[in-house]
Amino acid sequence: KKGTQTKIGSFFSNGKANNETKKKTEVKEKDLPVSYETLVPTEVTYELGKEIDNEGRTIILDFPWATIVNVYVPNSGQKLERLDFRTNEWDKFFVEYMQKKQKDRSLPVMWLGDLNIAHRAYDIWNDGAKHLDKQAGVTPQERESFTEQLEIGFFDAFRKLHPDAKGHYSYWSQRAGNREPNKGLRLDYFVCSPEFFSEDSQVIARDSYMIDDIIGSDHCPVVLELEIKPK
Repeated sequence: KKGTQTKIGSFFSNGKANNETKKKTEVKEKDLPVSYETLVPTEVTYELGKEIDNEGRTIILDFPWATIVNVYVPNSGQKLERLDFRTNEWDKFFVEYMQKKQKDRSLPVMWLGDLNIAHRAYDIWNDGAKHLDKQAGVTPQERESFTEQLEIGFFDAFRKLHPDAKGHYSYWSQRAGNREPNKGLRLDYFVCSPEFFSEDSQVIARDSYMIDDIIGSDHCPVVLELEIKPK
C-alpha cells in the first residue's frame, strides 16, 4: 500500500498524535530551562493576504514571545522579468505585514529563509563585477529595497552580530563549481526586531553562523542561536 505524504500542517496540529507527543514531552519538561508552552506556537498560519499568497511562500508562527515567519522571497528571474514585482510589490507588502504583526501583537518579529538578496559587499564573493547589476539577487534595486526594509527598524542578525565577517556565504552555484573555492553569496537571513538584541528581552539573539560543511544542496543551513530566559 502506497503511503500518503504528510502535510506540513500536521506538524503543528492539535490532533491525537500531537497530544501524545505533548504528553511525552511534558514528562521531560522538568529537564527544560523553559516551559513547553514557550517553545510551541500558539497559532500557525500560511497566508499574508493579497495575491502574494498564490505562491505559497510563507509559514507564520505566533509564539508567546514573538512572531516568526519562514519565507522564500521571489527570485527576480534570470532575465530580471520579476524584478519590479519583487522590489515594488512583494518587498513593500511583506515588510508592511511584519510591521502590522509587530504592532497588533505588541511583540517582536523575525523573518528568516532564502531572501534572494546578497546585501553588502562582504556578502558577495566577487562584489564589483560588472555583470552583477543584471544578476538576480545582487542588483542595485534589490539591495536598495532590502536596505529600506532594514531602515524601517529591523536588523540583519548575522551582520548585526558579525559586522566585519568576510567569506561567510550560504549559496554557491553548483553549475559553476563554486562551492569548493568558496565563491558564494549570502542569500539566507534572519531579520529581527531590535528587541532580540536587548539584554532586557526574554529572548536574545546570541550568535548566527552558516554550517557550510553540510552538502546536498546549493544552499547550506544557517543558524541563529537564541537565549530564551525562563519566566
